[in-house]
Amino acid sequence: MKVGFIGLGLLGQPMARRLARCGHEVTGCDASSEARAAFDEPGTRVTAEPRAAAGGAEVVGLCVRTDAQAAALLADGTLVAAMAPAGIVAIHATIAPDLARSLADTVRAAGRELIDVGVSPGGPAALEGRMALFVGGADGAVGRAAPYLAALGTTHHLGPVGRGLEAKLLNNFASVASYGVAASVLDYGIALGFDMEALRAALLGASARSFALEVVPGLAGLRPDTGVAHLEAMHDLFTKDVGHARALPAEAPAARRTLAAASEALLARIRRAIAERRG
Repeated sequence: MKVGFIGLGLLGQPMARRLARCGHEVTGCDASSEARAAFDEPGTRVTAEPRAAAGGAEVVGLCVRTDAQAAALLADGTLVAAMAPAGIVAIHATIAPDLARSLADTVRAAGRELIDVGVSPGGPAALEGRMALFVGGADGAVGRAAPYLAALGTTHHLGPVGRGLEAKLLNNFASVASYGVAASVLDYGIALGFDMEALRAALLGASARSFALEVVPGLAGLRPDTGVAHLEAMHDLFTKDVGHARALPAEAPAARRTLAAASEALLARIRRAIAERRG
């Protein structure tokens, strides 16, 4: 398939590489000259212009960071109009489900379709096509996008537009909450006089073992080598995702409070680490 892929950051770049390695004709796009220079996958093209990336594309993947960026790319319809007839926009950005539904109406008015495709995890899983894909969209659109989706991982088609993002937000809510629990356990142990790494090694060999316990020292700033810029970026990203997850229209106040409290424990720990580094 002819693919335009907009957003060549930590997640988007390995996804675009994977698509190219699976035989798709990929044009990558990013506003950052550094990101464009780093996207050196053989057989691909790269541009700073989103409309150029979308030109004639059967699928345009959007892997931007914010709701505002996604809206700016699609709201006026010019990018969509540059696509192939019956083209499909695949939103990988973790944006508000209601925004995705609104953008789907805009895209549909231009004769194309939008599907929301939340993905997890990133990194090596993205490059190796081992991601879980949380997909929302019409059956026909998801079916037409099947070769694109199959390159990236396992498709879980969960309902109409917006449903994929709702599931991705639940995934992220659970992840951030688990990071908060892991950071709190380690801080509790430190307060008891344990060496953090010795305690963590012991816990990772026991029933407390978790992905969160493996990665949280870097995410939450428990290690001194984690820089302020990284901590601020993580705080902003997690705050966005938790905010969207808390806004989901579920009548489950006890569950929301539990997840929100654990998530806030992580955010507070990151803010503390930032403050400590700034003196």
